[in-house]
Amino acid sequence: MDLKQIYEKYSDILIDEQVFVDIGDGWEQLISELLAATKVYQDINIGSSDFRPVIFTSIRAKYGWLDIEFDGGDEIVAEIANFSRILSFKTCELCGTIGKLYCSDKWMHWSNKKTLCASHAVKMLYYRIT
Repeated sequence: MDLKQIYEKYSDILIDEQVFVDIGDGWEQLISELLAATKVYQDINIGSSDFRPVIFTSIRAKYGWLDIEFDGGDEIVAEIANFSRILSFKTCELCGTIGKLYCSDKWMHWSNKKTLCASHAVKMLYYRIT
């Protein structure tokens, strides 16, 4: 499922089509599962007096992981988002296989960081962050 299909499926909990910023194909499944889990949880709890409807305002790549911003929900929605963020640290953002954090400059100063599998890191000339 690509980002356009994900938006169409979960548009009721996404602010608009520009919610996704710099997302590689490898994280599409992770994002789809984040939104699916949130939607199921919201559907179960929407009638609760202390539950506010969830709206994701930004899902983007930042410093090599998913930065997820949303309004509404509760601590469980925050934990779902945090779990997805943690998984992004271990998932190649280009292909979805197991990845690690790499940077574009071996001195890491002002470096572009990405979570990549070893194969993509070599192709892109990225260095492993230890």
